[in-house]
Amino acid sequence: MKMEVTILAKSDKHTGYCVGAITKNGDIVRLVRDEEGHALNEEQCKFEKMDSLLIDVTHAPLKHQRENYILNEVIEKHKSHITINDLTRFLTNPRFIFSNENPWLTEEEMQGRKSTLLLVEVDDLQIYQNDEDKFKADFTYNNQAYKKFSITDPKFKTRERKIPKAIVLISLPDTPYTRYGHELYYKFISAVYPIKDTEKSFVFDCYRI
Repeated sequence: MKMEVTILAKSDKHTGYCVGAITKNGDIVRLVRDEEGHALNEEQCKFEKMDSLLIDVTHAPLKHQRENYILNEVIEKHKSHITINDLTRFLTNPRFIFSNENPWLTEEEMQGRKSTLLLVEVDDLQIYQNDEDKFKADFTYNNQAYKKFSITDPKFKTRERKIPKAIVLISLPDTPYTRYGHELYYKFISAVYPIKDTEKSFVFDCYRI
């Protein structure tokens, strides 16, 4: 089937890319390589964040990731003219980011989840390197503090920085990661869009913050 999308995220996943996109109807989808949900490879990802694509896809839902689509072909590609007002129309405003303030969910908390992609506006986003040399992010959402979120946006996990306000795309995996004897579904910040308040626009050049 054909689908028109704008790319929201092209984040690092192992040796490939985890790609999130938004359709003309405002549905957020994940583009994958196969029925098992593997990341797209370099050859398939000859596009960047905010590019608009006409693509051919096949729906390939997994146990938790119901919004997965196999990318069969990129039919057309062009630069998007999307503005902050366009994107803010698609923000969701749940009380919590995926049920709670933790940077993960348990198996029980994952049950019955309809979506594993969430577009929200956050404040006081602080990206930093922890003791394990991994980049993490703290931020405020709905007047609640969120800490130690993993960040996979390649343009925002290269140095420490503070961003007063941003729109972020947060993703959940289909399978858990075992840590400290527990199987946990970690929440990943797969895309960051800083908002420049004075101009009411996105800072598209991610290195000029």
